Parts: sequence; structure tokens; C-alpha cells
Amino acid sequence: MVPSLTWACTSLAIISCALSAFAGVISAPTSSEVVAKGDSFDFAYEDSNFCFDGYSQITVWLTDYAPTTANLNSTGEFDQGDYTYYFGSYLIANFGLPPLPPDGGFISPPTSLVMPELPSLVSGEEVYLAVVETGTECQPVSVTMTYSTLAI
Repeated sequence: MVPSLTWACTSLAIISCALSAFAGVISAPTSSEVVAKGDSFDFAYEDSNFCFDGYSQITVWLTDYAPTTANLNSTGEFDQGDYTYYFGSYLIANFGLPPLPPDGGFISPPTSLVMPELPSLVSGEEVYLAVVETGTECQPVSVTMTYSTLAI
């Protein structure tokens, strides 16, 4: 898997950063948003579908540092201890395809997420909402990452 670096920036206080020319866009949460622990916040990610996949796989994470693709392991994920919270893995249907059934373990991205109540998160601290998009139709398989900075 060859990581592709995407860079694009927003601040919740949000700073949104795409670390590659092929990265998608985090359109929510939006700039200047502050999210309290336990609160729900809007989430929307527009995939780039840079490999022309029928379904784009994304994973959503919180980190306490500005992540880069160098922080990802060979499977395109953060290693244990390199992230603060893992929201999950989701599939985005492309080309007008229907969403895959959730009973098969395929989940569309939610429209909102909940800021976890983790002891390591300090009020006023910035955290990074990272979205890793994996393209499976490219050879070799590659990943891009986009992140937004949130204030809690």
C-alpha cells in the first residue's frame, strides 16, 4: 500500500487539512466550531474516489497531533497508542450505487459523531479529526488522509 499525502486546512476552532492532491474533503464539522466532551457534532466527508472504486472505504480517527500518512501503518491505519479515539470504518457508495446492507458489516458514514469523554482530552485542547480514505482499485492500493482540528 503506497500512502498518498493530502493537505487541505479548516479550524472547531477548525483547521481542515488535506494531505494529498487526491484527498477528499471534510465539509463538517465546520470552521470555528467548539465541541464539548459527550456532545454530538455534524460529520460529512466528500470522498475523492481517486481510484474509481464502486465503494470508497474510509476510517475516522481522533489524534492529539497533526497526523500525516507517515503515521499510518502498512494497512493504512494508526497503530495502537498513535491515536486518541477510533470512530470506525465506513463505506461510501459511488456512481449512484446503493449503500451495501449493514447486516454484512457495511456501514455508511454517519451524519454526526459524538466527542468521546476520554480522560486524556483536556478542555480547551485541540484535537484532530482524521479521515483516511483507502483506494483499492489502484495498483498498488493507496491511501489519502484529510484532517480537521477541533477545540474541545
